[in-house]
Amino acid sequence: MYASCLAALRNGYRHIDTAQIYQNEAETGAAIAQSGVPRAELFICSKLWEDMYGRESALQGVRQSCQKLGVDYIDLYLLHTPRPGRKLRHESWLGLQDAVRQGLVKAIGVSNWAPKHIEQLMAEDGVEFFPAVNQLEFHPWQQQRDIRAWCEEKGMVIVAYSPLTQGKRLGDPVVKEVAEKVGRTPAQVVLRWCLQSGVVVIPKSDKEARIKENSNVFGWSLDEEDMKRLDVLDEGMKGNQGEWDPQAWD
Repeated sequence: MYASCLAALRNGYRHIDTAQIYQNEAETGAAIAQSGVPRAELFICSKLWEDMYGRESALQGVRQSCQKLGVDYIDLYLLHTPRPGRKLRHESWLGLQDAVRQGLVKAIGVSNWAPKHIEQLMAEDGVEFFPAVNQLEFHPWQQQRDIRAWCEEKGMVIVAYSPLTQGKRLGDPVVKEVAEKVGRTPAQVVLRWCLQSGVVVIPKSDKEARIKENSNVFGWSLDEEDMKRLDVLDEGMKGNQGEWDPQAWD
């Protein structure tokens, strides 16, 4: 993680996504310190894991993340899943609001949440901040259309994790044809499609050559025909055997 993060920072990346459950916040922080990139130029996101849900523990979790990352504040902090249930989601959100008020976090959001979870949250006492972000699995084969439409109507930013399907679909014939047409790699085509679909992408690689490749998605675009060819690939594919299906939890 240290080497990957450092390579990304040295190649122009400025948005860093980590989480408590990844167990790499300390290594990420070490790479940030070594990179020499000014803190003000970075956008750092981390996420609270389920074993820290609760108002006081959520606030403590944010403090722990700041300490491990070696920063005074985190730009975006998310509740990683809705799985612990309505009561703990509510209490944890109050803890993240406390973290914002204390200057430990700039913005707060959620990950893998369905609209029903957000609607429940907003109906709870003491909830003042609407989630800024919903981080979801998103790529041409899993487009989360209903959730995206609802979130976008509410002004929430969609952040796409696993935009490259962990490499599982980069050999798709349609993607390969479009890549050949535009003179790009399949990974670049998929990332460009995500960007033109209006979402933020956070591709992951531990190889510097691919880190560079993944960043070369600006200064060119897919035309309307190419976008439509990828639009119709949606099949509801879920990574990790569907573990992170937002609709799966009450």
